[in-house]
Amino acid sequence: MIVPARHRAFFDLFPAPEFLLLSTTGVTVTDSDTKFVQLRRQTFGNGFELAHASKINNPQGAVEAGLINKPDELVSVLKKLSSHFNIRYACATLPEEKVYLFTTSIEKVPFGGLRDAVAFIVEENVPVSLAESVFDFEIIDQMPGSNKIKLTVTVLPKDIVNAYITLFESAGITPISFDIESQAIARTLIHRGDRRPNLIINLSRKKTGFYVVEDKVVQFSTTSAYSIGEDDSYSNLNDLKAEMYKVLAFWDARSDKSGQAGKKIEKIILCGFGASKHDFVGKLMSGSEIPYVLADVWQNMSVSRSYAPQMSFDESLEYVSTVGLILPRDR
Repeated sequence: MIVPARHRAFFDLFPAPEFLLLSTTGVTVTDSDTKFVQLRRQTFGNGFELAHASKINNPQGAVEAGLINKPDELVSVLKKLSSHFNIRYACATLPEEKVYLFTTSIEKVPFGGLRDAVAFIVEENVPVSLAESVFDFEIIDQMPGSNKIKLTVTVLPKDIVNAYITLFESAGITPISFDIESQAIARTLIHRGDRRPNLIINLSRKKTGFYVVEDKVVQFSTTSAYSIGEDDSYSNLNDLKAEMYKVLAFWDARSDKSGQAGKKIEKIILCGFGASKHDFVGKLMSGSEIPYVLADVWQNMSVSRSYAPQMSFDESLEYVSTVGLILPRDR
């Protein structure tokens, strides 16, 4: 069995001094807002506690479906945060909508040759050339009874990544690493050691993300344009419910190449702005036979899991991905 060390954060930009790798600042840019979290290490113990958190609404149309349309206006938002909180370095997210994610298996190779082996299969699985893309991968496990390695590969167009690098650098912030939103959220919400299949539903104002996490790795991700909306009419409720059941049916029906059925989803975790709308959540989950919970954003902040900052529970639901950018990558 391969037991790899947890490799880089997603899309590390350049080798950085050790103290930079310990950056405790996370920034998430979405279609509707820019969120900032700064953690500090606990005086006693090896966990974190919340130092600062803030959110600024983005100018209308500045970001749409992850595309940066008004970079100058977004730079102003980041400069405002940077000036107020003295941000020089940060970990950040990249838009989930622009991600191609696939799970595959390859012949076992020395760890140093894995990246080349993955590069060889990128163009077979995504509609973007290797030269025009940036990719990363996570090892899931060695497949039982075979000489193959199972892994998840994440690919983004290079121009998307470069646009976000330029955005942060123009604001005077050096991005230390990037994660896609689903990976950061999974790091926040999945208990260390929990390898069961879980479905995370990220209910944002303008989109909804469905992420299946198994073996502590995001193995399926899809983003729907349906969202909870800004009012209480919940006009997209039935559409979102149908999307949820489609994801559940797809995951539960899959099988491996030997025909063996995969594990079924055991729990649904809800986060994001919409998770604070308890009436909406009740209607969305009514009829579901799978147990569900609202996200506990602070559960992986310390070993004792007893940390609770001075932030309301409903407000914390919007900071899930930003917190996950900073938490240790435990594999």
